[in-house]
Amino acid sequence: MNRPLPIRIRAGGLVATAIVALLASVLIALPADAEAAPDSITALIARARPGDTIMVPPGTYREQILVDKPVSLVGEGRPVIDGGRQGDVVLVTADDVTVSGFTIQGSGRDVVTEPAGVRILGDRATIEANRVRDTLYGIVMEDSEGHRILRNEVSSIPEFGSERRGHALYVWHTNGTTIEGNTVTGAKDGIFLGFANHNRVEGNRVTDARYGIHYMYADHNTFIDNVFRESVAGGAIMFSRDITFRGNEFAYNRSAASGYGLLFKDVDDVVMTDNLVHHNRLGITLEGAPHAPDATVILTHNLIGFNDTALELASTTRVTFTGNTFVGNLEQVATTGGSVEHRNTWALGGRGNYWDDYQGYDADGDGVGDIPFHYDGAFDDLAQRNEWVRAYSFTPARMALDLAARWFPAFRPAPSVIDPHPLIQPSLRLEAPGSGTPRAANLAGALLLVGFPLAAWWRLAGTRTARW
Repeated sequence: MNRPLPIRIRAGGLVATAIVALLASVLIALPADAEAAPDSITALIARARPGDTIMVPPGTYREQILVDKPVSLVGEGRPVIDGGRQGDVVLVTADDVTVSGFTIQGSGRDVVTEPAGVRILGDRATIEANRVRDTLYGIVMEDSEGHRILRNEVSSIPEFGSERRGHALYVWHTNGTTIEGNTVTGAKDGIFLGFANHNRVEGNRVTDARYGIHYMYADHNTFIDNVFRESVAGGAIMFSRDITFRGNEFAYNRSAASGYGLLFKDVDDVVMTDNLVHHNRLGITLEGAPHAPDATVILTHNLIGFNDTALELASTTRVTFTGNTFVGNLEQVATTGGSVEHRNTWALGGRGNYWDDYQGYDADGDGVGDIPFHYDGAFDDLAQRNEWVRAYSFTPARMALDLAARWFPAFRPAPSVIDPHPLIQPSLRLEAPGSGTPRAANLAGALLLVGFPLAAWWRLAGTRTARW
């Protein structure tokens, strides 16, 4: 391999004198305003004027940044801002600031001071396309409004357990913010809203958190097309009103401590439509829903499937369910605190919900069952008191127990559901990843193969008399 020849310079030699003279002439010829590249983002901000766009070259900048004027910080080649594990890494105090294209890491570790990767105190900030990692809290918005938090990747300190980590996207006393397209993993709460109104949360994905979304005393907010998976709980919505959930997924949240896809507690004027709630320990838990006498909570056209328990209802619920699909759940409805069958509404406009264990018929072909669906769950009632009984799920023993309860009303628990107009076909299906085959259809096919002889046995045992 060819190597550059070393230049040997002897002190006092002619060659040395010539080189020194050449270098001196070059330095003298440089324009007066030519300067070396700055060694800090702080220096760039100090020289900038309000409204400037500051292009930050690639590299690692070991400093804490204060943005106290309305500028745009744009990273080239994703420069790293490392706070050295001291306090906040980036603190935004001015209005109309943009921070885009950086890796932001190394906040402080002191839980008491809640250090963050980015802390926003001014209004109308745009935080876009950054990686915020190894920070206790991720992006924190306080006492401000009008932000755009877009397409960031946020995670907390990996060696901390979920109880020690901070929230990834923390919205506190902040209104009118759009949180869209962010990916969150390994945080305490993926998205936390407290005393935060008129915000829009859309297209985010949260995994491995305590709560995917945690929400308290926050009104007039909308959640669209988000994914909350594989956390202690998918979401907890409490003490709030005027909330819209549309097209979200709450799945694989199975902690024994909570494990619900979604909890509603003391909420008013909630509309939940076209969501997938599946493979959780508890699908949806409702208590104090609605909380005010003149408020409503409406769940329509959602799939609630493949959960241990689809719905857990307290006696303080007064919810309208219509057009939903209940499929593949070990237990459809569990109740706490007393009877609920007449407190909730299970059909609207002559259309109820699809229940995969409905035994009725549709003689006139209008897609609605001709006899009501009653869910009393004698087997589930026994299983709640004796957990080992669940070993007999989906066996003739379970069918025999439920059948005996129908024949002998003295042994029948009070129904938790009376759906007067059950649907014959599911309104939503859950598609298997990587294929166009609905999981619900797969389950139905398996039930046809395995369940047909059982159904025949049940019918011969007198089901026609008991049900029809």
